[in-house]
Amino acid sequence: MSSILRILKERFYPSQEYKVTFLGLPFSGKTTLLYYLKSGEIFQTIPTIGFNVETVEAPTSSGKSLKMQAWDIGTGCGITYLYGLIRVYLASSDALVWVVDSTDEPYLPESIESLQRILSLLDSDYTTNQEVLPAKKIPILILANKSDRRDKIPLDKIRIAFSKVISGRLAAVYSSSCTKQEPFSASGLPEAFDWLLFAMDIIKSSPSGNVQLQLQSLVSPPVRDPNSDSSILEKFESWVARVEADIEAEEFVERFNSFTLPSWDHYTHIRIAYVLLTKYGRQEGKDLIFKGLEAYISASPQTKGRSFHVTMTYFWVQIVHFGIRNMPSLPNSIDSATGPQSVSPSDFADFLLVNPHVADGNLWSDYYSKGEMMSPKAKTEMVLPDKKPLPNLVARDAIVKFKPLK
Repeated sequence: MSSILRILKERFYPSQEYKVTFLGLPFSGKTTLLYYLKSGEIFQTIPTIGFNVETVEAPTSSGKSLKMQAWDIGTGCGITYLYGLIRVYLASSDALVWVVDSTDEPYLPESIESLQRILSLLDSDYTTNQEVLPAKKIPILILANKSDRRDKIPLDKIRIAFSKVISGRLAAVYSSSCTKQEPFSASGLPEAFDWLLFAMDIIKSSPSGNVQLQLQSLVSPPVRDPNSDSSILEKFESWVARVEADIEAEEFVERFNSFTLPSWDHYTHIRIAYVLLTKYGRQEGKDLIFKGLEAYISASPQTKGRSFHVTMTYFWVQIVHFGIRNMPSLPNSIDSATGPQSVSPSDFADFLLVNPHVADGNLWSDYYSKGEMMSPKAKTEMVLPDKKPLPNLVARDAIVKFKPLK
């Protein structure tokens, strides 16, 4: 099944540049770093769910530019349940950038443990399938981020802390900072990405074999990790396979309106939201979703025993809308009367690859307590989350026009 993910990822995101995965614990600064590389500016961001995918060109200390397709894997909902997905996506990457918050010493052991776990899973894949690129051949750049702060952990201490994890691997630890006060040349990033470019060039020209061919040969299923939530990965993989065989978007809308959809489950609900939001825009699409779901539940025998839930519906509309705006082909506005110009109802597989978290039917529990979401009031009217705010578009909408980094 992982081969399907790889094939789709290559189809929707072909790239002649290096493909680099950005990872780290929540609040380490991955997304800020990504858009600093993209625009040369500092934007206020929120914890990312799903992926941010951007093509960036990072200057290096040697005067060259490192052009890469950067995949910022969001850990806004925690990193634990993402291990299976991370392994699949990282297997088709040329390098890993692991970002560490160098001002948060209590979380340093967790950062080390998380990186160790990811690399161990990749090593397990290689043990099972010799065609998979071993983790020891993936360059690992560890960025001790926020190094401009007074309370930072000394770089040597971070290097020592990670030394056991990266022993025997092609890896390096550099300090980095993204601030408005200092120029890019003083951020530590030119030196760090100069090393990464050099390391990837070494791997690419390695006489031991065609690295790109090895990367494209992920055909075995992931090795089971009993300590991870594999059900989310399994569901996501089944969704990606399912969308390939599903009916076209226009027929899907027609069958939704005639109460004759092939199935009625979480996948169907997410596709309804995606198709209507991309086809009609946020405002009209939202109204059609609410009216359509309520009518479908009332009329279709598929929904026997179900009832329309206002707050749950609003939650998923918000999550799907946020995910659409997070797609790389994002237009400047999705709220126009004609809907988005670059994201179409037919791009559902593309949407899933960037937003795999939507397969988690219990995602709402990160924002609502069960008592709040299942209350009679929440079923009949919109109730705000009682655990943390819903993702909003303010941070993403602030990043619509980029200036090249000088």
